[in-house]
Amino acid sequence: MRHWHSTERTWRLISGTLLALLVIPAVSAVAVETPWGNSLGYTKLQQRLGAAMPIGAGGTISLVEASPSNGSGSYLVDVSGPEFNGSLDPSGAPVVLTDGSSAAHTGFSSHATWTVGQYFFGNTQSFAPGADSVVNYDANAWLSSTLRVAGTAPPDAQPYRVQNFSWVSADSASSPPGAQELAALRRLDYLIETGETTAVVGANNAISFTALRAHPALFAHSYNAIVVGRTDGGHSRGQTSSFYGPGRYRPDVVAPSTATSSATALISSMAAMLHETAAGTDAARSEVMRAIIMAGATKTEFANWLDQTSGVINPWNHTQTRPLDDVFGAGEANVYNSYSIQIGGKQSASAAAPAAAVKPYGWDYQDRKSDAAVGDLYYNFEVAAGSTASELSIMLNWNAKITDTNADPNIFTPVQSLQNLDLQFYDSSNSFMGTMIDQSISTVDNVEHIYLTNLGPGTYTLKVSGAANWDYGLAWRMATSFNSPNADFNADGVVDGADFLVWQRNSTMLVNATNSQGDADGDGDVDADDLELLKNLFGTTTAPPMAVSMVAAVPEPAAVALAAAGVASLGMMTRLTANRRK
Repeated sequence: MRHWHSTERTWRLISGTLLALLVIPAVSAVAVETPWGNSLGYTKLQQRLGAAMPIGAGGTISLVEASPSNGSGSYLVDVSGPEFNGSLDPSGAPVVLTDGSSAAHTGFSSHATWTVGQYFFGNTQSFAPGADSVVNYDANAWLSSTLRVAGTAPPDAQPYRVQNFSWVSADSASSPPGAQELAALRRLDYLIETGETTAVVGANNAISFTALRAHPALFAHSYNAIVVGRTDGGHSRGQTSSFYGPGRYRPDVVAPSTATSSATALISSMAAMLHETAAGTDAARSEVMRAIIMAGATKTEFANWLDQTSGVINPWNHTQTRPLDDVFGAGEANVYNSYSIQIGGKQSASAAAPAAAVKPYGWDYQDRKSDAAVGDLYYNFEVAAGSTASELSIMLNWNAKITDTNADPNIFTPVQSLQNLDLQFYDSSNSFMGTMIDQSISTVDNVEHIYLTNLGPGTYTLKVSGAANWDYGLAWRMATSFNSPNADFNADGVVDGADFLVWQRNSTMLVNATNSQGDADGDGDVDADDLELLKNLFGTTTAPPMAVSMVAAVPEPAAVALAAAGVASLGMMTRLTANRRK
């Protein structure tokens, strides 16, 4: 047990199950393969971006760590080893660790170092090896001296891009969640909203799928944090309780790990990486970053979803009034998808029928806090003729507002409020908002989620309602494909060297590419798959207009030479691509 002073509540902080100490690999010139790299999309993104891969550089991140239950005060990450000392860092810089609770420090923590730190900002096991400025707090000291949950003073600002909480509180058997838990949650949500911090908190570990465990008060009940579970389902699950926003299903996303502590650190690391490319844009806002991470989550790992109340296999538990699955949230986080959403760019809503469709990958931030008159807002999506959208994932996220109603800056009197926003999705192919296909209309959550598969060609409209006097983040990804591949990128009726040049100029495009830019399979990127289709279709005709056919029938000598050069370059490019993929 950890005691503050006689007027404070008794708390017990649990760091989670410790993982076996990992062996640090030797220095290598090639990227280190991580056990989670494939499942979380990191390996795929690294292969596409190469040296342009973001590393989480810029700004400061924070780790709040629970001391062992023996009260030793050992909560610091040991940054002396190669995971942190710069010897394996992509920029050669060591982690600079600041003790945010210096009065409490008595030693290093293996849990903070190996179960959390190496997955949050380690050089070989994290998304963010370049996140080298870290502030490390003791959890009890942070609750009492930073959040100040037992008094009336305002909480200290937390100027961090990302803050990680890989611990939970075990409520006293004689005292259920009460005033101090409520104060802690409100103050954390206040700091997230006002500081635009991405706070990532862990669900509790559970022994097995059948060993159900309700969510602890801190901090899985937070509105504004990202709550993380495990891909194997071995975590607390179900609804939030009545003392702070009842009826919301958590976690938000899951990650592959044997402990929620390291799963949480992985999502914090993903957020730190995404913050590098989001810096200076609205994508760095807490509402948008949470939406981007959740919209990028994948469902294919969960062909069947276990209903923990009955133990029977049911299809995906997402419904129109329940945005998230009761065990796996939005699914398993995927950095390739989330990065793609982020670089898709900001695309704004329309107050009337949109004049054009948004791109397949993107996000938006709408600040309507001073707009009481705004009505519904709209986004059009387009599935082109001859295409199918195999997957459409849309996530709307907004914060609970915690307002300090006391005019005295030395006294914090928080009041909690939550707007009710909704999503509705329509087929507008024949008329604007002609037929509603799906909706997400929870009355208790601060997220809404539309998830659809196998959409045919047409125009579709997303309606966001309830945004008056509020702000929100929206993120989406639409995975498309052509029903038949097309490598005639310049539409001249023949697949030739000129089409290869189009592919070559745009071969780094990751999202929102068109067929005229070198996308042969219709998936929105220009990559080796498109090059392979170009190679297979090289020399074929695509039924061009008559005038083009007549010219192509008897090519000029220069055109023949260009075609031959194109074939030669194509073969060389194929070999180079194959070498890079080894």
